This record gives sequence, C-alpha cells and structure tokens, in this order.
Amino acid sequence: MTIMNYCESCRTEHSYTIKKALHVFRFRGQEIELERKQAFCNNCGSSIDVEELENETMESVAQIYAEKYGLSTIEIRNIRKQYNLGVRPFAKLLNIGSASVTRYESGSLPQASHLELYKRLKQHPNVILEFFNANKGLLSSRELKMVETALDAWATAEHSFQSDEDIIESIYKPYEATHLAGYIGFSLDKFMNMILYFTTNGIQKTKLMKLLWYSDFLYFKRQTVSITGATYVKYLYGPVPKDHDLTLAHLQHMSVIEVDESTNDEGWTLMMIRACEPFDPTVFTEDELATMKEIESYFRDYGSRKISDYAHNEWGWLQTQEKQPISYKYAEQLRELR
Repeated sequence: MTIMNYCESCRTEHSYTIKKALHVFRFRGQEIELERKQAFCNNCGSSIDVEELENETMESVAQIYAEKYGLSTIEIRNIRKQYNLGVRPFAKLLNIGSASVTRYESGSLPQASHLELYKRLKQHPNVILEFFNANKGLLSSRELKMVETALDAWATAEHSFQSDEDIIESIYKPYEATHLAGYIGFSLDKFMNMILYFTTNGIQKTKLMKLLWYSDFLYFKRQTVSITGATYVKYLYGPVPKDHDLTLAHLQHMSVIEVDESTNDEGWTLMMIRACEPFDPTVFTEDELATMKEIESYFRDYGSRKISDYAHNEWGWLQTQEKQPISYKYAEQLRELR
C-alpha cells in the first residue's frame, strides 16, 4: 500500500520518500543536533510535513535534551522509587500534579521548574526532607503516615554510614572557597555556634535565617571573607542558608537545637528554635564576635516580618533568581548598620 500525504507545492496528495539528514534544533536555549527523518514529494521533490515524523523528531529532541541537560526517563523514575513513595504522595511533596509525575515517568520532558526539582533530588537526595517539611500539610492523614514510614526507612538505610555532621558539610562543601561561600572553607563549628549564639534565648526560624546571612555578609563586606563559609540562597521571605530545613533537621537530631512548632490565630505555622548546647565563643575571632553582636543589637526589636522586609531591599536579594545562591560579591552593596 502506497502512503500518500498532501504536498503544499503540488496542492494535492502524492506518495513520498523518507530521507535522513543531520539538523540542528534550538530547544530551550540549547542547540540539539539530530539525524531527523523528513518526507519529500515523489512528484515535485518538495518537503512534505508528515505529522507522525514531526512528532517523532520532537520527541527525540526532547529526549536528547533531557539526557544531555536534564535527566533521562529512567533517572526520573528512579528518583521517586528510591524513597519507596507512590506517585500521588510524591507529587504532593513536590507540590506538582500527580498526572505530571506520571507523564514524566512515561517519557514526557518535565517543564523547566519541575526539572529543577528532579535535578535537586538527584544531586542531593536529602532535599526530600526539606520538601516534606514544606508540603506535608498537603498529605492526607493516611498518606502522611505512609510517607513518614517510607522516609524513615530510607533515611536509616541512606545514612547508616554517614553522620549528621557529614551530611551538613556535604551541603556546603561543594561551594567552599568560592564567591558563593565567601572565599573560605566551610566551618561546621562556626556555623553551629553562630546558630547557638542567636538561639540562646529562643528565636523565630525566619529571623534566625536573616541574622546568619547578615552576619556572614556584613563581615565579608568589611574583611573580604565570610565567617562560616556557608552558602545562602534566595527564598520568598529573604536569604536563607542552602537546604536550611535539612540542616536544621540534622542539628536537631544532633541535639544541638530544638524546634517547636505552633500555629497562630491567623493559621500560620511558627517555628521557634532554641539552643540545646552552650555557645562556644572561642571558635570565633574578636572581629567575628563583634560583627555577630552588632547584628544581634541592631535587629533586636525586629520581628520575622520586619527583618524579612528589610532584607528584601538588599541588592543581593533583589538581583538573585529565586532559590539560587546569592554571591558574596553583593556584600559590597550591603547597607551599613546605623
């Protein structure tokens, strides 16, 4: 049976011949080279648009892009399976539709924002705990119990040979000595003790995140190095240490801090963080301690909302994309406290 298709040049249907040739596609900002199949009219030789061939070509382009710049279908599927989670609860933890997860695991290319979520989980599987803390309210009571059981089992197996300290250091070590860490190595002792300093009498989580950021960035502005070597990212409510929820979870597991959750009259979840260990000032230099004390004094009467609004006017926060690391180079534009 001869296959026919409409030829725009001939303005009628003709049989066609399929030829293969290399072609460069521009897809999501990247150039993808592919040997594509293209149909040519057997009557006039003009190219013919055959829907099946075009769909096959675009599927191949998307798959090459996913494998070269993103993730393969198998990798995407294995990301969920490593936690032993069903499609629906996994989708809720990522705050995306379950139909999207099913499509991605069947070969469809995730949209850019969803692909970033999968890439984060592939590079740092522990981030699933951060997603759980952020989105567990979307789970039903039955799903919540199942997810907690699955993640507890995964965490036990995943970290049986890895200490809390090692996990926290693995978050920040990839950036150390770069402009995203203040050009020094990450110091877990300084990072923990800076947290202990600000949480001695208990403090709201949102405010703590800003005090840490201001301490490191103000010190960098004056000394061209940070105090802790921690990396901070832009979040909706201001700068926060990278993977902050995961970091706090492991500090809590180490009994360095305790985290108390409560709900206010407006229905907002409040997280109060308190030190469980004494602060050790000997790990800091006099200049570092002076900077921390200056930050504490200046923001003493600021609540979480007020300090977040204050941080939103900093150039580093304004110029950085959502959930991306904030370069210490922006510390030069940090407002001096007065």
